[in-house]
Parts: sequence; structure tokens; C-alpha cells
Amino acid sequence: MISEKLNLWFCDNVVGQPWQFFLLILPLVGAFLYGRERKKAGWILIGIWLVIQVSISFLTNFIFSCNME
Repeated sequence: MISEKLNLWFCDNVVGQPWQFFLLILPLVGAFLYGRERKKAGWILIGIWLVIQVSISFLTNFIFSCNME
């Protein structure tokens, strides 16, 4: 079971902050690099973004309980 302090920290610092929107820069830069024929670097940035987003979504939906009311 997740402790209440850890749950509160995760909800306040990960879910409740706008920094996740700045992560959208990674796939945009990746798409730009892909279009400039730097396909490997583009896919690496897109892959990093995908792993981070799936991990945060999994933690938010299945592990932690964040009621943002």
C-alpha cells in the first residue's frame, strides 16, 4: 500500500504541476529532426517521451489516488 505522504507528494509534484505540458517539446523536436533526415535522433526523442508519458499515466491511473477537487 502506498503511504499517504508519498501519494500526496506524487499528486502535488507530478500530477498537479504544468511541467508535463513541457514534455510535449520532446516529440515535437523529434518530429522536426525526423523531417530533417535525422531519423534516429527523432525516434529516440519520441521514444523517450512515450516511455515517460506511459509511466506517469500508469502511476496516476493505477497506483496513486489523486483527487484534484
